[in-house]
Amino acid sequence: MPKVPPDLPRLLPSASPSDRVQVQQSAFSYDVLGRYVCNDWLEVEAQQQDGGFPFDAIVIGAGMFGGYCAEKLYRRGADAGLRVLVLEAGAFLFPTHIQNLPQRLGGSVGGPRYSRSREDGSGVQNVIWGMPWISNEVFPGLSYCIGGRSLFWGGWSPRLTAADLARWPQDLASYLVGPGGGQPGAYVLTEREIGVAAEATYITRHAFHDALLAGLQAARPTVAAITAVEEAPLAVEAAVPGPGLFPYDKFSSADFLIDAVRDDAGTNAGADANRRVFVVPRTHVVRLTLAGSAVSSIDVVSDGVPRTLAVTPGCAVVLAAGTVETTRLALDSLGVGSTTFGAPRVGNLLAHLRSNITFRIKRTALGLRAGPPAELETTAFLVRGTSQGRQFHFQVSASAAGGVNPEKNMWEQIPDVELQDQIRTTQDPDWITVVFRTIGEMSGQPSLTTDPAASWIDLSPETDENGRRRAYVQLVKSAQDTQLWFDMDTAAFAMAASLAGQPGDVEYWNAQVGAWQQAPPPIDPKIGGPWRDPLGSTHHEAGTLFAGSPGASITDINGKFHGIDNAYVAGPAVFPSLGSANPSLTALSLARRTAEAIVARATTAPPGSGFTPLSLNPADWQLVARPGSQPQMFRRGGVLETAGGYGLYFYTKDQLANFALWLEWRETRSGDNSGVFIRTPGPGVANALQQAVDLGHEIQIDDIGAPDRAGIHRTGAIYALQAPTSFPVKPVGQWNTYLIEASGTQITVSLNGMLVNSFTSNRELTGYLALQMHDFPTRIQFRNMEVKKLP
Repeated sequence: MPKVPPDLPRLLPSASPSDRVQVQQSAFSYDVLGRYVCNDWLEVEAQQQDGGFPFDAIVIGAGMFGGYCAEKLYRRGADAGLRVLVLEAGAFLFPTHIQNLPQRLGGSVGGPRYSRSREDGSGVQNVIWGMPWISNEVFPGLSYCIGGRSLFWGGWSPRLTAADLARWPQDLASYLVGPGGGQPGAYVLTEREIGVAAEATYITRHAFHDALLAGLQAARPTVAAITAVEEAPLAVEAAVPGPGLFPYDKFSSADFLIDAVRDDAGTNAGADANRRVFVVPRTHVVRLTLAGSAVSSIDVVSDGVPRTLAVTPGCAVVLAAGTVETTRLALDSLGVGSTTFGAPRVGNLLAHLRSNITFRIKRTALGLRAGPPAELETTAFLVRGTSQGRQFHFQVSASAAGGVNPEKNMWEQIPDVELQDQIRTTQDPDWITVVFRTIGEMSGQPSLTTDPAASWIDLSPETDENGRRRAYVQLVKSAQDTQLWFDMDTAAFAMAASLAGQPGDVEYWNAQVGAWQQAPPPIDPKIGGPWRDPLGSTHHEAGTLFAGSPGASITDINGKFHGIDNAYVAGPAVFPSLGSANPSLTALSLARRTAEAIVARATTAPPGSGFTPLSLNPADWQLVARPGSQPQMFRRGGVLETAGGYGLYFYTKDQLANFALWLEWRETRSGDNSGVFIRTPGPGVANALQQAVDLGHEIQIDDIGAPDRAGIHRTGAIYALQAPTSFPVKPVGQWNTYLIEASGTQITVSLNGMLVNSFTSNRELTGYLALQMHDFPTRIQFRNMEVKKLP
């Protein structure tokens, strides 16, 4: 069994296989970051053998949405003590977005050598880029690493428009934008988290920014399809979020997930059995197994070794492996999809229509003085438009950097101030280079009936290296898509011409010949021109597991699969429609909603109203230990955990006479012993422990009934006074509920919703509550303790 902290085999050769280290050393570096973020499979198994409780959530994929969802499960599940396991097929690469690192660090890892329609024998390209599915279109594939494509994404984060959300379930639309009456929606928090809310701190408003904004606003009415010009919604936190805090620059979910892991290691120090979030890399999820209507196990290949992970009924399984691979798992394992065409198939596959139109405008046409600019001139905007009843937008980047790349001086960390000065002095004195990255909405069909002529995903007969069927992806344009793309490109060239004003003040980049030209290129109504990207190139796949009503959709408004108790989706696969917006802002918001739903599901609310939580302020509790004993009550978020010797942990804030007490508890192993004391004299009397036993009432927790297995000593008993009538306790590690009601002389106990004891007492009618610690190695946890006073 691994030591604590665990050790790992050396990567550099060693004469002895038992020569192990905490931090591995490669030819060039110490793996400090990977070691203190990740665990391997054996370490996860070891902490379970050491008494770690079952996981409450398992997230498949540590990319943009899986990593973010896992962090939210960890943070928002603190009061409930939720434990989270993240399984990632790739390995640790960077701790943050690649553009937050010194320039060009990472070399060519920002994308594959070339896009592919299938695995062609080239394997993983540029360290991390794999192609797990087959398609009629070429795709970049997936970035197999912690953080996934969030380490490389562009950062553009516009909201879905009102027209987009009109095609969504009303509950989801209201969740995103707010229910009205001045109440903020989920977009507001997500924009704050990722940096969009503070747009002016990154793209500084200066003369160049204002001149281009004025030009775009003046050009807007001249192009009928253009509806708005807005500031660029970029996910960059450039300003300090508070005194003494660093900004974290461009958003990546890797930052969030890593921070959760390190917070966990610091907060729940000691053995791994105490920790609440684990990230296991190089672990490819092969299949989910259902038992009835719940996922009961997960088959994985971890570091090349096939393994099976049991899933308890209360554990949520979140599929967050990207739209295509998440859909493949759902088709292969969860009974999702129509079999009308043989293999299970889902439709409503959505992507984006994208062009990259580069042009340059004379400085004087924008009202800027000719000659070298004194300041660094770089800015960005969002231009919205509509056609064919659907949406498109332009991501506008502009600068005086010269050449054909206006983003040359964007997204860079340049610590050398002399280099910054050099960049300023080498800007183009005559031209402003502009790129319109135009993105248009593809039409979808959110229906359980799949149109074979539309876009869809099914299972190919071809199997992968693990013997599972690969996904087959058909991505096609409709006639309406073709017309929208033509209209969008037409609007872009018209906007460029209008922005310049005079034909002699604008030139267009011709990539085929590598030169600027004065005349705008012709647009083919069917294929556009060489400025267009392939359909599969945007990383914006969405829609296949769309949310909505039972019988008319695949998932509900919390991302849970209809008809499956514990399987969820985090990511744009749940979108009913995509609009033209990059899906990240919306999908992050929905991933947080999914985490909130899982946390709410993890705890059981007391029956009826009128309950209030017991205070968890340490000042409202007092521990009384048996002489010579060293009991402890650990606080793990909102969870209290017994340890050590014998004692009682009295709740001293209030004495209770007639009341209903609700709480949840669980044991580490069979035979763990504890109890809930009611109506005790309290900690202030002489011989308080014995007085609690003699005058109060202990509602027992002990599934064995030590020392004699008698009913009056088992769970549900009024200890030593009356045995329970039944024993509906849950398996070890799962949460049980107690409802303890005391009214006058009558005391009743309900265990997991079943009345198991009704006792008439001649003892104290008022007193203090207390939780029992009952000697090593007993380890009992309590949470969700609420009380209601009765007449």
